[in-house]
Amino acid sequence: MKNLKTKIAILAISFVSFVGIQSVSAFEGVSIGVGYNYSGFYGVGKESSTSSGDGVITSTEEAGAFDDTVGSVFLEYAANDMVSLGLEYIMEDIETPENVNVQGTTAGEGSPVSNKVKADFEDHVTLYANINMPFNTYLKLGYVMVDVATKETLGTGGSYGNVDTTGYTAGLGLNINLDSGIFVRTELSATSYDDVSTTNSNETDKKISVSDMMSATAGIKIGKTF
Repeated sequence: MKNLKTKIAILAISFVSFVGIQSVSAFEGVSIGVGYNYSGFYGVGKESSTSSGDGVITSTEEAGAFDDTVGSVFLEYAANDMVSLGLEYIMEDIETPENVNVQGTTAGEGSPVSNKVKADFEDHVTLYANINMPFNTYLKLGYVMVDVATKETLGTGGSYGNVDTTGYTAGLGLNINLDSGIFVRTELSATSYDDVSTTNSNETDKKISVSDMMSATAGIKIGKTF
């Protein structure tokens, strides 16, 4: 996933560099800007294991929600009067709260140990289209790519590898044009992410998965159209 997003970023930078050496008219239809976003996230985490040796799968499951505020940058190109194509990159990692689970040792002997687990959503990229509608409003439809980096300290041993996921987003926004090509937007959107899973490095019969991942975001964006 990182390679794909790196190629997308290089393509965007190359485009900006190309138009930068052309005449001013080459910038026509290009917009750049920054955003401030407040998001709420939800997901269901599950750990399953067959380490009991009898082939019976045991599992624990818990739903969780958290919120975060992050900044973003975006680049757009107006394909025509109705549709703009864009790329938005969240500049900060989105950090989940840490979950602590205290349990006994494998054999049920000795002092209890703690498993501490959290995750960071890194390199969150959205490829999107804004479709203009009446009264300065627009519909936003997009495809999302993000890396999920696990940050765990497991007293019971092992670790879980990083994964990536994709998803889809849809939203509504209001665009206000000011002088000199400056614009201000307010935007509400919802995103659904694909399920992910990863296996313990020491115990391959132990796996964690996260499903029903979704988010809702309210954002303010400021930019300039050339």
